[in-house]
Amino acid sequence: MKLLLDTNIIIDFLKNDNDVFDLTSLLLQHECFTSVIVKLELLKFPGIILDEENAIKDFLRLIPVIPLNLPIEDETIIVSRSTKLKLPDAIIAATAILYNAEIVTDDEHFFNCNYDKLKIWQKDK
Repeated sequence: MKLLLDTNIIIDFLKNDNDVFDLTSLLLQHECFTSVIVKLELLKFPGIILDEENAIKDFLRLIPVIPLNLPIEDETIIVSRSTKLKLPDAIIAATAILYNAEIVTDDEHFFNCNYDKLKIWQKDK
């Protein structure tokens, strides 16, 4: 199964807050990747310290980071017109849709968007 890791899941993992998902198991059992938007979200904080930045960069070396491309841009437009997702989440959703992946997240925006093409990974699988 293909899984796109959302920002909050990676943050929780790096903080050793694995209450929601066992990310280590997912990484070992599934094809995991993320979006360049997640990378940007992880690294954008002005107060980030060097150890945190290095931990994020080390983690991102473990999985593919999918860049923006024309098909993702086109799908983002469709997702944005069809849902109430903000642009960064619409890009993440479009990436998951085009790569036939489920999004691993605990972000309510994804759970509440009710978009048929978007699949959210469920913990009980």
